[in-house]
Amino acid sequence: MTLRAPGDRTGSPSSAVGAAPDGRRYLDALAAELAAEYHDLGMSPPARLLRAVHDPVEFGDAFAAYEAASSELAAELGAEFIPARAYRSMEEFWRDADAQAAGESLNAYWDSYENGHRRQAERVLAEAFGAEQVVLVNAGMSALDVALRCSGLTPGQRILAHDRMYFESRDLLDELYAPWGVRVVRVDMRDHVAVTEAVRAHRPALALVEPALNGPGCDVPVIEPLMELRVRTVIDVSALGHGLSPGELAGGSDVLYVESGMKYLTRSAGVGVIYGWSAWADAARQCARQTGQQLQGRALHWLRRGEMRTCRERLAVHSARRRGFVATLGAAMPDLWISDARTGAADRDDAVARAVRDGADGCMVFVRLPEVPGTDPEDLHRTTVARWAADDEIPRVRAGFGWTRTTGRAYGRDALNSAPAECFIRISVGIEPQQEIDVLALRLARAAEQTIGEAPT
Repeated sequence: MTLRAPGDRTGSPSSAVGAAPDGRRYLDALAAELAAEYHDLGMSPPARLLRAVHDPVEFGDAFAAYEAASSELAAELGAEFIPARAYRSMEEFWRDADAQAAGESLNAYWDSYENGHRRQAERVLAEAFGAEQVVLVNAGMSALDVALRCSGLTPGQRILAHDRMYFESRDLLDELYAPWGVRVVRVDMRDHVAVTEAVRAHRPALALVEPALNGPGCDVPVIEPLMELRVRTVIDVSALGHGLSPGELAGGSDVLYVESGMKYLTRSAGVGVIYGWSAWADAARQCARQTGQQLQGRALHWLRRGEMRTCRERLAVHSARRRGFVATLGAAMPDLWISDARTGAADRDDAVARAVRDGADGCMVFVRLPEVPGTDPEDLHRTTVARWAADDEIPRVRAGFGWTRTTGRAYGRDALNSAPAECFIRISVGIEPQQEIDVLALRLARAAEQTIGEAPT
């Protein structure tokens, strides 16, 4: 087993990425937008934020300055926030209520019902994603629950889902909706024929689609049979985020998109997002209000306008960096098993596969070590991650994905996001400069080689 250094990058696999987006320029744009947000609220942005915009500081320093200034603004807004503004008359109350619903007032007459700040954020996101409406809720699972609840499902009807799902989505269906009387029909959604036959045989009222599985299989579904047979569909884009375009994939009155906004929209607060059109989007807003799941004020204040407006640009940087990480890691240690969303889309020409190959491929990389007879694979993967993380002053072991900084963790017998006893490493590739990404990939290869080399034989 040989560990290779990348050497001259000319002609290497990652050089084929072309003119990759620049993470530092992206951070500069966010800092400038944050400064404008301060000014719009009649506040002066912190001096260190302005220095991060104008001075040629290193990526990590620019990121730290931006995060600190963003936190200060959120704290200031939170300190001033009250869940219901007081008025001098009912006429004033209703005038402001109408202005809040139109996004023309930042007040809240009662936060769980209406909040003008939330409406403004929803409009920014709707424009950025390409949807008619957005509804902000408390978490990604809230977004999925609201989407299912407001779909019109009744006991006895069926939901079509992939036979392998994100574990929390599977639990939601099995532990909440199945006992209520909704039947979950599972099918291999990578198979066009199988999906078509399942729709015709079971006549599902709804389908739930994850464009890429959050797991080493990286399953990528086909959606053409669902669209052709007019099955109402909820598409959970949490894994791939805003690299997907509804205008190119699927949109309209029979589709809702949902996501966990803590992946790519904010790293500071739990938030879920529902993107939709026409009556189904209206129903989602009403359902979120009725079930108390709309995003509340103090969490809302952690959403930054610039991060919402540039959600596609962020995903482009993640995509470029992830491809560079995969290329460097694979060249350094060819014996590793490496997969990502592009693996699941290989050799296919359907809509989701094309979107993935065109750049909607997210930030996640899955790695498995070669088997070593007589050793515990979970120990091998955990030891590798520990070695990789220990080789850096920045903490690198972290749950979740979509982080600005590259992080990772080992999965094993805890069955989190995986089948029992399935062992692997998931890396969330950040938006650092490519040189830093190369170093991190080489460190992972070195950690894997050392761990395997020290394993008893």
